[in-house]
Amino acid sequence: MNKKKSERLPPTQSVLKKLFAYSGNLCAMPDCKNPLIHKTGTMNGKVAHIHAAEKGGARYDATMSDEDRRALANLFVVCAICHDVVDDPNNEAQYPAEKLKIYKKKHEDRFRKAELQFIENYADLTQLSKPTFPKTLRRMSKLLALPEVLNSPDEIDGISEFVQKLAELPLEQRKFALRIAERMKRRNVDSLPTDDVLHAFGIGTSKLKKQMELIEHHNLGSIDEDNMPGKYLVHLWKRGHGGNPWIEIIDFCERSGDDPDQFIVDLDFSLYDKSAD
Repeated sequence: MNKKKSERLPPTQSVLKKLFAYSGNLCAMPDCKNPLIHKTGTMNGKVAHIHAAEKGGARYDATMSDEDRRALANLFVVCAICHDVVDDPNNEAQYPAEKLKIYKKKHEDRFRKAELQFIENYADLTQLSKPTFPKTLRRMSKLLALPEVLNSPDEIDGISEFVQKLAELPLEQRKFALRIAERMKRRNVDSLPTDDVLHAFGIGTSKLKKQMELIEHHNLGSIDEDNMPGKYLVHLWKRGHGGNPWIEIIDFCERSGDDPDQFIVDLDFSLYDKSAD
């Protein structure tokens, strides 16, 4: 059977809006100061692909689907000059995909943070992104070597329930819980002493209590008494029919190269489905 030929798909309007919102009107390449829109109104910016949209292009990855190629994670905005340099297959060795992903993340993070700080005073942040739920867990199954989750109704329902809870949790607490999960993963534990969290993050007891009270209110974690009197542990709760969903996000992003913010901020859990072959 012949494999379906790649089709160059244009970015969706929602993806384009995010790309330019996070661009700061500046080229994403380091040391380039060119604006994307000239003061006269002329458009100098171009959307560049980390992995080329078509075979023969720079950093083309045959394992990606056409949807993956036009996804937010695979695109960034640069000036016309840098676009032609990065897009040239002859320069592929100088601009490998991993390097471009770092450039994209560092550049966009500056303006993503500024945007969130600006709108925080004017909107309910939990309503800015509508959740996208998983349907097959195909990519998750492959990247995490978990064949049992593929098309599993229990696993899909468990993750979807987590997404529904996450969508209502304020953004600050989502990011705090992710940091807790990162520390748990590094230490290979499923709970952290409160003293460890206080010292590691440089926060006071009242701050930790406030954060965890909200997380517990949304049924995503808690502070519980340890076996030793007077000692307490921070827990992030497991999802139904599965493990710790925060750790799953971290493990998945380490293997896929996706940004955890696509899960935590954008609530795009369709990333667990997208074709990995």
